[in-house]
Amino acid sequence: MRKKPVILPVFFVTVLLAGCSSKPDATNTLMENQMANQKIPKPGDDAFSLKPYLQEAAIKSSSNQEYLEAATYWYALHQENPSDLNIALQCASNMRFANSPGDAVNVISNTLKIHPGNVLLHAERGKAYAALGNIEMALEDINIASAASTADWSVHSAHGVILDRLGRHGEAEQAYKKALTLSPDNPKVLNNLALSLALTGRHDEAVATLQRAVQNPNANMQVRQNLSLLLAMKGDIKGAGQLSQADLPNAMAQNNMNYFAGLTQSAVE
Repeated sequence: MRKKPVILPVFFVTVLLAGCSSKPDATNTLMENQMANQKIPKPGDDAFSLKPYLQEAAIKSSSNQEYLEAATYWYALHQENPSDLNIALQCASNMRFANSPGDAVNVISNTLKIHPGNVLLHAERGKAYAALGNIEMALEDINIASAASTADWSVHSAHGVILDRLGRHGEAEQAYKKALTLSPDNPKVLNNLALSLALTGRHDEAVATLQRAVQNPNANMQVRQNLSLLLAMKGDIKGAGQLSQADLPNAMAQNNMNYFAGLTQSAVE
């Protein structure tokens, strides 16, 4: 029987641009509250001689992916030295991953007043704007960063994600391919490229790209579950189920299997 075209579900997950929609908050209330809760000293406090400890704690929290805690430490350091470029970048990126992209935008915007035109700052603010949902502003910053021929693959991958959200899939594909020349077989870039291909109906290429991505030992659950869903949409319920069962609790995996079965039934007249 003839298969109906399948519309790509909205819950496919791109990787790289973390954060949820929230408005920029000039007071950085979240960070102020976190500093108070963790009893982190502020600039001017007698206890701020603990700066080396704060930096060590910030680096450790970042490496452990404890993003809110890391952002709080980096923010304390940023307050003490707002002109330090590396601290501002670390502070903003951890804020973004801690679902506070509005705070990240504020930190970067203030730092750009001290370092106008800095490509690294524009790249980070572009990612933060994208996480915030402000795609037009994100594109302005990422255009500046990508035009500088940066060797940072994440800038070009972020550029692709932003272009995809604007429906400019052909340009997005080129951005992902540029990222892959800098970081071959990067599972995050391959994931985003695959979803871009799927959005344009190129499902076979999308599956092949995700299969390539999951072979990388650094591929995460998001990448594998995106492949699982694409396989289900193509009718490979067995392959989709194996991927679900590898990552998810039994009950959740079974729910996915039931959903996958429904997908194939609805695709057939």
